[in-house]
Amino acid sequence: MGSFEWDPKLETGVAVIDQQHRELFRRLDELQLAIYGAKAKNELVVMIEYLEKYVDEHFAAEEKMMFGVRFHDYSGHKREHEEFKRIFQRIRDEYRVKGADNFLAIQLEKEVYRWWEDHIMRTDMTFAAVVRAHVTRGSGSAPERLKE
Repeated sequence: MGSFEWDPKLETGVAVIDQQHRELFRRLDELQLAIYGAKAKNELVVMIEYLEKYVDEHFAAEEKMMFGVRFHDYSGHKREHEEFKRIFQRIRDEYRVKGADNFLAIQLEKEVYRWWEDHIMRTDMTFAAVVRAHVTRGSGSAPERLKE
């Protein structure tokens, strides 16, 4: 399996979102390296703790932006966020019951990466285009949202 290096094709053009996505992928790379370096149990605990905060913060930031620009598919995008929360909750619950092991680390790595890559490429790109257009039209002043 290859590394989770950030791929420019995942850039949305919304700085805060891209920064959060890059950090997630950096941490997935660390988890993968730990799996193949026989240190998966420790890194799995770190990743679960990170995802607990990340999911709430990242989704809240996206949903706030979508609401602010009156994104046409706000409810559909939010449903996808809820879907990921269920996936993560299942993995977190399994961790709480069984503890950290290599199998669960591999499962988390694969499911999180697959979901996020698809979500960014398909769903986030659509909403990011609306955010960029909204800011470009002057409908909103959010220079911190876009890349300089």
